[in-house]
Amino acid sequence: VPDMFPGQRYWRDAWLPAGLSVIVTPMNFIWGIPTIHLAGAYLAGCPWILKGHPFAALTNTSMVRAFLAAGADPRFVQKVEGFGKGIAPLATDHRAAVVAVTGSSETARAISAGRGLLRTRFEGGGCNWAWVDDGYADDELHKIAARLTYAKLGLSSHKCTGLHGISASRATLDRLVPLAAAEMDRWTVADPRRADAADRTLGPLMVHKAQTALDLVAEARKAGLKVVREGGRAPGEYGQNAEAVKPALIDGVTPQTTLKHDWDGKGVRQYQLATTELFMPILVTMALPDFEAFVRFSLFDNPHDLATSIWTRDDRKLTRARRTLAGMVKENDGTDSALEWEEFGASTIGESGNMGVGEVRATLSIYARRQKGRHFVF
Repeated sequence: VPDMFPGQRYWRDAWLPAGLSVIVTPMNFIWGIPTIHLAGAYLAGCPWILKGHPFAALTNTSMVRAFLAAGADPRFVQKVEGFGKGIAPLATDHRAAVVAVTGSSETARAISAGRGLLRTRFEGGGCNWAWVDDGYADDELHKIAARLTYAKLGLSSHKCTGLHGISASRATLDRLVPLAAAEMDRWTVADPRRADAADRTLGPLMVHKAQTALDLVAEARKAGLKVVREGGRAPGEYGQNAEAVKPALIDGVTPQTTLKHDWDGKGVRQYQLATTELFMPILVTMALPDFEAFVRFSLFDNPHDLATSIWTRDDRKLTRARRTLAGMVKENDGTDSALEWEEFGASTIGESGNMGVGEVRATLSIYARRQKGRHFVF
């Protein structure tokens, strides 16, 4: 910055510690995302309190022990354990300068309502869609179907970047949907902890009840959608004692498709299927006339902006996507990939959150204050 007056100096420091930070982490990413946050806050100079998910209590303890073993100041690292209401005051305490939440948008809304203008950073899930262009050969569509099926079923459909739906022209969907259904047939529903569990093993539901998945498919059929793959409860004793369902595939979804049924035993919920995040192995497909229609759907209908998958050889479409779609744009890949040093997270505008983690500057900025200074020689 040039001097405006003789004898003065201006500077910016965007990396002052923000202060006490509360870090709330989810049950589906119990190592990577929490460790990135904890390291970022500590390196920024912020004492932190970890509120990990109760299902990950052993991991939460191991991470804190790892910091202490590495020489971290024990006054700077703390953790609490417990479920929602028991620890709710922690996230809304005015003494916390920063609350960083990775989890559901409902959790983030509740915390934000209690914190007012105090800094709340949130990274959540999304309704992550893939567009598949016309012109692929049959063997290429087989590969695309395999990759996108894994994006749906990998980690037992509990990735926040898991695939929600596939969009393409009607002609391409007519070729691709049967391939995706056949790929789902290669997956086995079983306890993934078993020693003999195969690579394509689909574990139990952790967020929803099995009955919710069954009701969704039944209501989709009533709404006139094409149920390509029924799904249903997992067979045998495992299905009787676990919240486990087989993969389902529903074709014919539109942005306006609305379903209404009981939601996890908490009452009847009405929602739009194309834009409601599902942590369950149900893949939906939607025919659109062209790529421009998909871009408009992504911008104006889907409130989430976490990950979008684009399969095309057309550089004009890739350029269009890069200039219009935000969040994580995956070109010729599934929505679920997250490689090292990537800023994992949404665009910071929308339902999927206002922060990203992984890349160094993006992570440290969550836990930093900005200083602007001017010095005059007196």
